[in-house]
Amino acid sequence: MIRSKDYWSVGGLDERFFAHSEEIDLCWRLQLAGKKIYCFPTSYVYHVGGGTLPKSNPRKTFLNFRNNLTMLWKNLPEEEIKSVMRTRWVLDYLAAFEMLLLKFNRGDFLAVIKARRAFKRWRKSFERTKRQGYADKRTPYSVLWQYYAKKNDTFDKLQEI
Repeated sequence: MIRSKDYWSVGGLDERFFAHSEEIDLCWRLQLAGKKIYCFPTSYVYHVGGGTLPKSNPRKTFLNFRNNLTMLWKNLPEEEIKSVMRTRWVLDYLAAFEMLLLKFNRGDFLAVIKARRAFKRWRKSFERTKRQGYADKRTPYSVLWQYYAKKNDTFDKLQEI
């Protein structure tokens, strides 16, 4: 839930994302604006998984990778962008080769490669909306590292480092 006034004051959902990471981008912008984000771990959310795209569709992989890179680029402070993007480059290609060599999923492998290229082409269109501050409450760990290396695939399994 969000107050309408707060939603519109930060520009609402960024429609350029279309699907995937747009809600994280919104929450990040709300934090940058000084708003608090709360989590109620005892609540239940019913979500039609794959309502837009099924998990097996490489377009879903493409949007996840491209939009996550964009969300980071839009919201990270300037002094962290290079370091985070270098780390993401390594982790993204590790994930891509895992998809190809261990899961035999050529479609998702190509989707990651295309997502990185698409991000490189379109990131300049986000210059006007790029933030110059950052929220103090960011996680001190990489969700990708937690997911791929530590096999923590749900929010409650994420571990602080």
